[in-house]
Amino acid sequence: MIRILKQATLYLLVFILLLSALFAIGVLLPPATVEAVKTNAPIAIINTSVVDVAGGVILPNQTVIIERKKIRIVGAANNVAIPENAIRINGANQFLMPSLWDMHTHIFKVTPLLDLPLYIGYGVTNVRDMASCPKADDPFAACPEDFKRWTHQANNDELVGPRVQGISSWHLNGPGIHDQIKGLPEFFGTANEQQAREFVRYYSGKVDAIKVYNYISREAYFALVDEAKKVGIDVVGHRPLAISAIEAAQHQKSIEHARFILHESFAGSAALRESVAKGLWSEDRRRMLDEHEPQMATAIFSAMKNSGTWYVPTHLTRRVDAYGDEALILEDPILRYLHPLMKWQWLEDVNKVISEEPSPEARKTYRDFYHKGLELTGAAHRAEVKVLVGTDYIVAGITVHNELEQLVMAGLSPVDALRAATILPAEYFGLQKEYGSVAAGMNADLILLNKNPFEDIRNTQSIEAVIFNGNLYDRNKLDEISDTVESRAKSWSIACKILWEFIKNPAGY
Repeated sequence: MIRILKQATLYLLVFILLLSALFAIGVLLPPATVEAVKTNAPIAIINTSVVDVAGGVILPNQTVIIERKKIRIVGAANNVAIPENAIRINGANQFLMPSLWDMHTHIFKVTPLLDLPLYIGYGVTNVRDMASCPKADDPFAACPEDFKRWTHQANNDELVGPRVQGISSWHLNGPGIHDQIKGLPEFFGTANEQQAREFVRYYSGKVDAIKVYNYISREAYFALVDEAKKVGIDVVGHRPLAISAIEAAQHQKSIEHARFILHESFAGSAALRESVAKGLWSEDRRRMLDEHEPQMATAIFSAMKNSGTWYVPTHLTRRVDAYGDEALILEDPILRYLHPLMKWQWLEDVNKVISEEPSPEARKTYRDFYHKGLELTGAAHRAEVKVLVGTDYIVAGITVHNELEQLVMAGLSPVDALRAATILPAEYFGLQKEYGSVAAGMNADLILLNKNPFEDIRNTQSIEAVIFNGNLYDRNKLDEISDTVESRAKSWSIACKILWEFIKNPAGY
């Protein structure tokens, strides 16, 4: 018996050593990479159709010259002299449009190991990220210095990934945060006015915006927006549940997620806001739908228009709530890009929503809620609220195209949907002289399509080439990006690297 125990112990030790050795190899093994393109010669896209998103027209028979990362010339094909050393692209029967933005992303610490290159692969060259790390050395949430480093590398042709034009703080959610994450400063709980001001000052100079979430109190919220104004930081994020949408519109640069309109446009909206302080807030979606009052929604849209508040509906997130137990979501082809560790985390959230209300009636209510949200986004657009494309989704790049489809389903024209992903994001940041159109002097961030995006918004996915920062990513290079990200999604070595980050720096989540 003792001999058997000794042998079993020996086998166990050998197994542990082998497993440890494999884990170490996985951590040290270089990941599959995509080299950034560096195009030194001028690029001439000859006799193409230019997609004028601002004007809503197609300009045929144009030649575009790109040199030193800028668009130098856009003109009639028969009038443009082509540099002798230019890379010539025959753009006949193709459509050249400005590249896309994602105005609600979550780029994690591990994203460069996973799907970051897909942004460029699908023509998304600029993003606004919505959550920085709550504390240094967080293994999961990227920190402001990470975003700045990645943007610097992208601008210097060292990284295949987008520029992060806007960085938000960790979301400010009120008391209870210390139960979720250990070791945070006390003021992260924003239990009062003083702590809210401390939170703003903590992030001052580090981020572009303070992100508010659901459960910040009224006292803390109004102190926060006052302090943010003093230090020159925008306030963005959710409509806090204790704050009316009209109040939020007066103080936030952007409000995210379409559901807030339904929360705030039925007879019980005021009582629902007041219930937050008592810990009694509950989302009765059926009642919100059945008792929806269009005039209340109209008042919200008017307040947003008058205050210049931007609206980022992120309909893909509500679509998951509505169809998370169906093939539309669970068998979505984009999941081929998702690593099992990330998919596991995502499915945990998806299944939680379903398990809380699994009845057929509840599932139908979720679907109705999602579709009503689409309808209200169309109404917001017609009321001249400025709508932005933001995905808040799990796979980079490609989901911007999916969200464009959602906006067209909501009632926007393909032209208006494209504006929400090109010229309007540039306007949001005051960068409309650099991005958002195909014109001389603009940064050379472009997408060459095989089909007209004004005819069908799905045609934005008919990508023949992407030009990022003046560098040509042709179809072969785009396929390489796609293949590399797919291989990373199947990699045991990537799993080891992700786990190692958590072992080195346990976050205390």
